[in-house]
Amino acid sequence: MIRLSDHIAAAGGWLSLEAFMQLALHHPQEGYYSSSIENIGQRGDFSTTPTLSPILAKAIVAHWKEACSRCGRRLPLLEIGAGSGALAVKILEQLGFWNRLNTDYVIVESSPRLREFQHLLLGGRAKIYSTMEKALKHCGGKAFIFSNELVDAFPARVFEYTEQDWKEVGLVVKNGAVREELRPVRQQPLFSHMLEYGSQPGQRVEIHDSYARWFTSWLPLWNMGVMTVIDYGDEMERLYYRRPRGSLRGYKSHQVLTGEELYRNPGLTDLTCDVNFTDLLELSRNCLGDRVTFMTQRDYLLPHAENTPQDAFLTDEYGAGEHFHVLIQERQRLQPEGTQ
Repeated sequence: MIRLSDHIAAAGGWLSLEAFMQLALHHPQEGYYSSSIENIGQRGDFSTTPTLSPILAKAIVAHWKEACSRCGRRLPLLEIGAGSGALAVKILEQLGFWNRLNTDYVIVESSPRLREFQHLLLGGRAKIYSTMEKALKHCGGKAFIFSNELVDAFPARVFEYTEQDWKEVGLVVKNGAVREELRPVRQQPLFSHMLEYGSQPGQRVEIHDSYARWFTSWLPLWNMGVMTVIDYGDEMERLYYRRPRGSLRGYKSHQVLTGEELYRNPGLTDLTCDVNFTDLLELSRNCLGDRVTFMTQRDYLLPHAENTPQDAFLTDEYGAGEHFHVLIQERQRLQPEGTQ
């Protein structure tokens, strides 16, 4: 088990919540994704949508076919963070025999434990890599990239507004116990502009700097295709409406944990927070020339829905259909060669 107090001491007595989440989720031996995660995760399943219905697989395959038609070639399918492999299985089924035979299905999975699950489930039907760099090299830089509930698994920095300004939330040890402590913001967020706005004292927000660093690290290697990001969250104004303590939470034994409960079992608890799509849109729009589309999961899935309770749930305008959102980024050069 991770001795959190030792890591706080090694960090100089104050550990940011981003560093805590990185440690608790991704420690090579004792992190949640390395040692504790099971085929059915603490939040239920890795990806609720693909286990409930084939509707997400149908939507992804339909968009993949459109992209292939526009660029004049069969793009490899590249799934990031495939979890249990449930979505991959359904997509391979939806592709049909000929496309399945002639299309590379590539997975990027950082967790060795999950790669084991995926190898057992998919066998030779998918190429599985540990990094985007390796996967994009396999694809020659051209790919139809997609992820479902990926961004929420990245560590996030947490900030709280005080009477004076924003402070960053971190952890210290006081009287032998791990406690939260606010510190001045020493490094501004990479792309987020949330700290440029005031708020009510006590309001907390999460910023996925770690996702921005990861995204920009491999982005130059991707030169043609479409990237689809599906996750729970919303744009900034709606995301934090009536949520003064932000959205950071944990799941352990199917129980929701908040506050200082999050720090009691690092490595044994799944940690997550909702995705601020305002920041993701900013990241995508910084890629000059790319076309960016943003919609609800309901709008993305509805054309492929059938008259089933599962599809009704996933497209519910007052539930999952509106709480999950979809960001689609299309490379400018996604067109047949030789055209203007």
